[in-house]
Amino acid sequence: MQTFAQNVGLQTFAELPASIHKAVVESITSMITGLVGRVPFLLAGLIVLGLFWLFSKIVKKMFLATTGRTRMDLRLRVLISRMLVVFVVGIGFLTALTVVIPTFNFGSLIAGLGFSSFVVGFATKDILNNFFSGILILWRQPFHIGDYLFVSNNQGKVEYIGVRATSLRKDDGELVLIPNGDMYSSAITIRGAGTKRRMTLKFVIGYERPIEEAKAITTLALSRTHGVVAEPAPKVLVSELTAEGINISVSFWINTNEDKLLEVFDRAVIAIVTDLKKQGIGVFESKPAETVVHANIDIGRKRDDL
Repeated sequence: MQTFAQNVGLQTFAELPASIHKAVVESITSMITGLVGRVPFLLAGLIVLGLFWLFSKIVKKMFLATTGRTRMDLRLRVLISRMLVVFVVGIGFLTALTVVIPTFNFGSLIAGLGFSSFVVGFATKDILNNFFSGILILWRQPFHIGDYLFVSNNQGKVEYIGVRATSLRKDDGELVLIPNGDMYSSAITIRGAGTKRRMTLKFVIGYERPIEEAKAITTLALSRTHGVVAEPAPKVLVSELTAEGINISVSFWINTNEDKLLEVFDRAVIAIVTDLKKQGIGVFESKPAETVVHANIDIGRKRDDL
């Protein structure tokens, strides 16, 4: 009995390589046969995908041609056209899968991606918020390149409007990037590029000197100040009467494309104070009989439309 069992074991061990070789050959043959049988389906799937790719190009050209006559931002047009291409090609890829693999179920795929999409969306909510806010900004165009913006604690000239963030060049030359999510959800004060900007100077004069004389001196000083535009004309008005004196409010305009705000303001203040002093209207707090001038700088931060 023991000899018989040993003979059977040796025989089985001797036949093992042949069995393995047979299994490998049958597997490869079956795989090749299956691939050859799927070639028509693969070709059909490639044809379907190619047709959808051509259709995406047609959709892109139609969209760009249709929106070319509108005021839509070029970057937004290009972005939407690319998204349309990706969407159409994606639908074509899924359609090709249903041709190559008849058992493929599009509904089951969507159901399986539901939870994964939720997790990915939650993890990238800030990115998506900035992305869609950027699209809305480019779509509605509340401001443009060159506009001067005040956003929370930041202010500067718009240099670039991207899909994710907007670049502002501050007065000191620094560049600040503000996420579009903050740009869209925050209150923004806008000064249009190239528009004339109003600046305001307030001061107090005493009751000893004629008001019209002080107003005329101030108006003449502004007319000689480089950077102060003639139209709209500067305005010098009495704003309030107090126990200290007469409040004078001076407003004038500058061209933001030609001059810098603080430089013009500096020249205007120097000219006004100098001319007032020449006419005896100066700052003499030690002499109550003299007219006292108190300057209060107020550079308006709201956009003033002409």
